[in-house]
Amino acid sequence: MTLLTGHRRAIRLETNRLKGENMDIYGCDFSGAKNPEGKIFVTRGKLIGNELSIEEVISCEDRLDLLYLIKKTSAPWGLDFPFAIPMHHLQSHYSSSWATFIQEAYSDTREQFKSRFGTVHSGKSDIDLRETDIAVNGKSPISATPIAMNGMLYGGRKLLFNLQKEVSIYPFTSYKKEGSHLYEVYPSHLWKTLHLKSNDAATFEAMNANFKTQIDKSFNLSITPQAIQGTLNANGEPNLHGMDSIMACIVMAYCIFKYDIDNNWEGCPSFATEQEWDHSSQEGLILRVK
Repeated sequence: MTLLTGHRRAIRLETNRLKGENMDIYGCDFSGAKNPEGKIFVTRGKLIGNELSIEEVISCEDRLDLLYLIKKTSAPWGLDFPFAIPMHHLQSHYSSSWATFIQEAYSDTREQFKSRFGTVHSGKSDIDLRETDIAVNGKSPISATPIAMNGMLYGGRKLLFNLQKEVSIYPFTSYKKEGSHLYEVYPSHLWKTLHLKSNDAATFEAMNANFKTQIDKSFNLSITPQAIQGTLNANGEPNLHGMDSIMACIVMAYCIFKYDIDNNWEGCPSFATEQEWDHSSQEGLILRVK
């Protein structure tokens, strides 16, 4: 990024903050890629300048509900599933092409897809991790144990395949003003950064203060009673998937506020490593707050 481009971007960010630009922002936990019952949650937030209000948290009864919402909203979406696979496996199975990887979404059964990569445990080997997984200390997207990340990847790839003509997918496709803009997020990274736990009801009260202390004192977070209610299970305890969708929404909103990410697809955001950006057209890039 040139100094002039950076200066113009800074002016645009400050203008948007002063104007109080109003945007709906969405975050999604996609743990229900295989079995959606009680495991796919969507959070809607409203970003006005430097303030994000978490407005509602809803559970999707079916994967098609999520597809419908993404197509209907024409908004930025932070999605909690891997958009791509590590370079080594992309080269071995998909001719080093992310587009080919997506186009073959229906070429394998779930079991055939899993068997392509063998049994990967959390991805401790570098060939099973993307550069962006390493940056956030994340799990391999093709790992089978202890969490079946490859199941989320299998379902997420089909979702991207069915949306690709109507949305923009960061950083793989060209930016289209119309339609939703989809970004990969990793809520666990924000939970750790904030020193909060997703199963603790006290998180709702501590969220804003911890964000200011750990990340940015100029950014304000609030959550409506309706949204809090949407995260609670029958026993009045936080649903971990609902809580992760809130984190996904916060990351998405902050990256728009801080990095102007939704207007700057060509430049490397300052949170990303050089290695990540160099591999991003094939491996993708996980958004994060810093």
